[in-house]
Amino acid sequence: MGPNHVDHLEGADADKHRLRIVLETISGERSVEHACEELGVSASRFHELRREALQAALDGLAPGAAGRPKHEDPSADQERLKALERENRELMLELQASYTRTEIALAMPHVLTSEGKAEIKKKARRARRAKRRGSAESGGGI
Repeated sequence: MGPNHVDHLEGADADKHRLRIVLETISGERSVEHACEELGVSASRFHELRREALQAALDGLAPGAAGRPKHEDPSADQERLKALERENRELMLELQASYTRTEIALAMPHVLTSEGKAEIKKKARRARRAKRRGSAESGGGI
């Protein structure tokens, strides 16, 4: 039967036709030149198609893992889901804090520089001194 085994496979008729032609070149029933004419492809493309078909066949024949595939415990899935939800909340908070820092940096860029920080501290000291002087002056007049 040779390449006619393809007729019993599941798939599109056009794909079966291409595979049959590839198998006919392998069995020597058809030349590569004639196959290229039939498929309307160049010789290099035909060789690529033949290599892909043979590679897929080889991959399909590789032995798989023995037995049934393991199914994870549903409770482990629930624990993983809870952990991912916790991580998501933490990351969302971190993202929001980052947005807030960015907005502050855009609104008050002087806060980010060392000179700006020094200036803020200097103004805070002046305000504290002025407050102390004001309370000392008002307290002494009574």
